[in-house]
Amino acid sequence: MKTRGYFLRRFEALVLIIATWPFLLVFFYRGPDAWAQRPKVFNIGILTDAMVAWHSSTQGFRDGLKEFGYVEGKNVVFEARAAQGDLTRLPKLAAELLDLKPDLLFCVSDACRQNTGQKVPIVFTQVSDPVRLGLVESIARPGGNITGIANLRAELTAKRLELFKETVPSLRQVLVTFDPRKIEEQEAATFASSEASRLKVRLLKHPITAPLEIEPALANLKAGGHDGILIVQSGTNLNIPGRSLEVATSNNLPTMYPASFWSQFGALVSYGPDQYAQGRQAARLVHRILTGTPPRELPVELPDRFEFIINLKTAKRLGLQVPGEVLSRANRVIK
Repeated sequence: MKTRGYFLRRFEALVLIIATWPFLLVFFYRGPDAWAQRPKVFNIGILTDAMVAWHSSTQGFRDGLKEFGYVEGKNVVFEARAAQGDLTRLPKLAAELLDLKPDLLFCVSDACRQNTGQKVPIVFTQVSDPVRLGLVESIARPGGNITGIANLRAELTAKRLELFKETVPSLRQVLVTFDPRKIEEQEAATFASSEASRLKVRLLKHPITAPLEIEPALANLKAGGHDGILIVQSGTNLNIPGRSLEVATSNNLPTMYPASFWSQFGALVSYGPDQYAQGRQAARLVHRILTGTPPRELPVELPDRFEFIINLKTAKRLGLQVPGEVLSRANRVIK
């Protein structure tokens, strides 16, 4: 029996050696550091005020990270939260993401104003003036734990109104609905007022703090090419962009938007940075942060590309003839 037990123990030891020899080889030939060479899996939180978590900016961000070798499920995991146009939900959603202890937070538009503390690196996009909003100390040296892409939304409002008038020469009055609680929307309305005076266009400024407050202003607009709607929101705050497009489509009203996304869904014209491209641009900053560069050392960037887009299908439906010289200046024409 003793002999049998001896051979049984020898047999079990042999099986153990056979099962573990590949790992022993790694240890002896590559050293103990081999055990620590598994790729780190980065946890990235995404916070947006949009209706859905994955849209132009966040898709561009995800695609941009792929180019730097970040493969979802392999070395990066995304946790995304969308406020669906309700800014009051943002603090709770931000807290949810921070509880997950992300390596970095990517935020879009109004979501970037949440207080997330000073530990988690933050990269933002679709922010009009990050200095005025208090997100960064300066464009060149952001300071703190945050940097990103500024989109000059408020400053570009005057240019949008100018292009709107050139596209629709018959335009006489334009509705601008804005949230007075938001600095950048107030500034956009101010820029629009100055340009409206120069263009001799009547600007109907309509402040609202709740979605239903937009209805009286929209109801007063009339078809025919004399009334139009100028959107100053890059996000979905109070559902102003979405509801405005619904009414404009139903009542044959021309519209100008700051993002190309809306032109694809029936807006007459749009002018501004490409949101998908901004997401990819932000991915470059994120890669630098994840590989060791502190956010405070990365200057805030401006968008790489601005687009002027005209939807000729919408123009035809509205019975409008877009001047040829304006068409020739468009970066893209939707036919």
